[in-house]
Parts: sequence; C-alpha cells; structure tokens
Amino acid sequence: MRNHPHQARRAFTLVELLVVIAIIGILIGMLLPAVQQVREAARRTDCLNRVRQLGLSMHNFESSFGEFPTAGGVVQQFDQTGEELKPLYGYENASWMFQVLPYIEQNNVADLRKTDGFIDTADGISFIEIETFQCPSRSGRFVNFGAGTMRLGDFAGVLANWNEPDWQGFEWQVTQPPRDNEFTRVWTGLITKGGHVNVTSSTPEVLKVGGCTFGSCVDGASNTILLAEKAVPAEYWTIPDLSIWPWWEMTGYYTGADWPHMRQFGYLTGTSDDIWEVGVLSDTETRPDDWGRQSNGTREMTEEYGFGSAHPGVITSVWGDGSTHVIRNTADLIILDSLGKRADGGIYSLEDL
Repeated sequence: MRNHPHQARRAFTLVELLVVIAIIGILIGMLLPAVQQVREAARRTDCLNRVRQLGLSMHNFESSFGEFPTAGGVVQQFDQTGEELKPLYGYENASWMFQVLPYIEQNNVADLRKTDGFIDTADGISFIEIETFQCPSRSGRFVNFGAGTMRLGDFAGVLANWNEPDWQGFEWQVTQPPRDNEFTRVWTGLITKGGHVNVTSSTPEVLKVGGCTFGSCVDGASNTILLAEKAVPAEYWTIPDLSIWPWWEMTGYYTGADWPHMRQFGYLTGTSDDIWEVGVLSDTETRPDDWGRQSNGTREMTEEYGFGSAHPGVITSVWGDGSTHVIRNTADLIILDSLGKRADGGIYSLEDL
C-alpha cells in the first residue's frame, strides 16, 4: 500500500541523534589511546632501527681503521680558525657523529667540510638535518643560531660517572693540559677522546690517544653499551637562542669531546645547591629542585648529563656487538655504569638489568 504523498516520513529524533553522537564519541575515546600507543610503538621501533644503523656504522668504521670512532678533541678546539676545514694536530677534532657520516650514506655531507666547514656559513654541516641522529619521538631538535638553525642529536656515548674514584672530569680548553686521570678515569667506554692539545707553548703540546679496539674491550663487546638515547628536558627539545647556553648544544651533532654527544649513568651528590641527577630520565620527568641551578641562582635547563628518552619507561641503546636493546628507566644505575665501561671487570649482562 503506497503512502499518501502528504504523509510525513519518520526521521531521527533529537534524543536519538544525541545518543548516536555520544556512542561515536565513546568509540573514538576508546580508540584514540590505542592509536597513540601503536604510533609510539612504531616510533620506538624506528628509533631502535636508527641506533642500530649507528652501531653498524661504527663497526664499519672499525673495519676500515682498526678502531672505533672517537669523541674528537676538546670542545674549544672545534671552533678554532681553520679547524673546521681541516683537522689539525694529527687527530680528528669533530665528534663520532661526523666520523660515521660516510658509513650512513652521508658522504656528500662529510665532504662539505672541505668547502663550508661546520658552522661558518649557512651551508655548514651542522645546519643539515640527519634523521639517523634523531629520535623520531622528538621530531627533530634544533637550536636557533643567528639566521640559521643548528641541528641537534639524540644519542650519546658513555662516560664514567661522577662517583668514579679520582674522577677529575675532562678538559675542554686548548690552553690547559688534560686533567689528572682524564683518559683512565673518564673515557672508560667504547668511545674515547681522540686527543688533546695545549697551545700555550711555542710548540703546541699534542697528546694523541686514538679510538678503542675490540681487543681493548676486555669485558666483551656484547656486555658493553656503545650508544644510548640521551636525556633532554621537554621544554628544550628545541632551543630558542644561544643566550641560554652558548656551548651546550651550539655546534649540534659535531662538537668535540663534550656533553652534546657523551653522557653518563649515575649521580653526583654534594651540597643542597649542587645536586645533579644524571640517571635514566624521561623527557617529561620532573627534575630535582636544584637540578641545573647555577651559582648565581639562575637555572640553565639545557644542562643535562644523563641518559633518557621520550619513550614511556625505556630508552633505546646499541651495544658493542651491534645488538640493540631497550633499557628500563628503573634499571640499576650501578649496573648501567659498569655496562658502559669496556674494561672494569664487571660481569653484568642485559639480564641483570
């Protein structure tokens, strides 16, 4: 029986429409967290692949030169006139990141040193983004450098921690000799300082050290951490200008032997005004009240000495044998510190974490 042409057709009532919208909203609310978790899992897998590439590049470097890349020379040496275009004093002054460029298919970038250097021009190497050096969960960190944008890296080699007996730190100036026990107490991982120069005398005093070999990794490459993700405060994923800390991340990936590409496991404890937490931290984790406090009372939040990541609960790492692993933020720092050393006699392994 046909409907009368003027008979009203039944439509959704307002209540029914609101119920449908509410159901859709609930479904979206249930699905979004799952989607975010899947995306983060994909980013973490990508991060592991990138750190694996870096580990393989270091193995290829070792196959070519018989030793692992070094951390370069003192950071002050990195910015000396002419130093960017040609390494002086018989050893490489730029970091391990520059040294592995040819082994991650970035020969064209490495070759720019011959003409543009690192930071002297807008075409310098440090202005070029290399995805392999960056964690995808942080989306490409940078620091504004005048009219340019200096790129930053997210992975670091391992130094001994503050509490190492006779730990004197490392010298960053070209006008000072190496600090006492620097090469035996500080550079204890698979990435060591390449050398040191003291230019105060008429003939510069040069100390060439060179990189580690598999033979010098007494504890075994499979039991030694090569690289891991470094901690970065979330508010400084990108750095707005150089006034915050001129040398901290200024020269990007390639700064000489210093904190931008070297970190440590452990804690430094002292007075209430001198407490540094440098363990394994998430980017969003709250630092101690005194973290980063300077003697004048200001806060330099770009200062970070430890390892950490933007991944929930873990950091990614590559070990001396080229294997990659995730490390929990709750892992024992004493064990991690031992695993970062190549020859401390530690008998720890990944299972101990």
